[in-house]
Amino acid sequence: MKKMYHRSLAAVLMAFLVISLLCPLSAMGKDFVVVIDAGHGGKDGGAPGSYSNEKDVNLAVALRLGQEIKSRYKDVKVVYTRSTDVFVTIKGRMDKAKAANADLFISLHCNSAANSNPHRKSLAGTSVYVLGNHNADDNIDLAMRENSAILLEDDYKTTYAGFDNSPEYYIFTEINQTKMMGKSNSVANEIQRQLVSHAGLADKHVNETSRLWLLLHSTMPAILIEMDYICNPTREKFLNSKDGQRKIAEAIANGINNYRKTLGHKTDKAGAASPDNSAAAAPETAAPAASEPAPKAAPKGGTVYKIQFLVSPKLLKDGSPQFKGLSPVSHYKEGGTYKYTYGEFPSQEAAAAQLKTVRKKFSDAFVIKTIDGRRVK
Repeated sequence: MKKMYHRSLAAVLMAFLVISLLCPLSAMGKDFVVVIDAGHGGKDGGAPGSYSNEKDVNLAVALRLGQEIKSRYKDVKVVYTRSTDVFVTIKGRMDKAKAANADLFISLHCNSAANSNPHRKSLAGTSVYVLGNHNADDNIDLAMRENSAILLEDDYKTTYAGFDNSPEYYIFTEINQTKMMGKSNSVANEIQRQLVSHAGLADKHVNETSRLWLLLHSTMPAILIEMDYICNPTREKFLNSKDGQRKIAEAIANGINNYRKTLGHKTDKAGAASPDNSAAAAPETAAPAASEPAPKAAPKGGTVYKIQFLVSPKLLKDGSPQFKGLSPVSHYKEGGTYKYTYGEFPSQEAAAAQLKTVRKKFSDAFVIKTIDGRRVK
């Protein structure tokens, strides 16, 4: 009887996944839902600065970001995990996102370093984190800091021990996360570029982690943004300033808009949008069929541009059906995850000319830069 129940549950979960792949809700006329998560809150102050607390900065930027999105786009619904200084459990944050049927989950945080770090007052820069392979090398300090709120929850041992501990759940989660990893990477790269170009923050790149509970248990594209270092007095002042919060919110909104374009959403502005300063936005130019040979590659050992279109926890064989006919295809391994690219192009413009065609098959594809065979972010 128990086996029959598990088989039935697995069948229902698999059917739901197939339907979601073939008929995504975002394509059925519903609003695009963005869940904005202001990290920490209430009794969980987050990382301390010299005169401010992380929880307050996170909330201020979250509310500013929500206002920015609402003023620009009529077809985007904003949901906050918290809009005041209250404590929300980590599981409760993701439960809100799932209940809202979110298309995107963004968790806002400030970075910091241990008091023992002699450079803590000079550290600066912004990073966007996405879920990586479970075997990825992770920033353990980051994970311990952002997951620490779990210890403040009542009965946390019961809530998180054995959570959804059934084989069917893990089968479903593994498949769904593989599907979402590419989209999470896509929106992360769009937002990271904007935080650097529009907000003027130092670039500490998009990073992968497998230890953040929120990302690990997400069923939608999800990212965690470490906006800047609150332990650096200069950056703390910027994070607490109205101008700094405005620039960060505008940058994230720009990145969300660029990501939505890759999904085929038309910009539906309710008001004037802030300028998009990203040099990486691909021009919408005609391109030859993706099955045609790619332009001649730059000489080996030099700078080469490629189109990344797929992320997988497993190594796929040459000519895999998952490539949907794209050729030539190569791959690189990063953080225990295999990332697949199409073509080799001598310039970003040449790669961008092919990007529109590739996105007809892989909507979250984007251009990457490599030097001497290694990706440069």
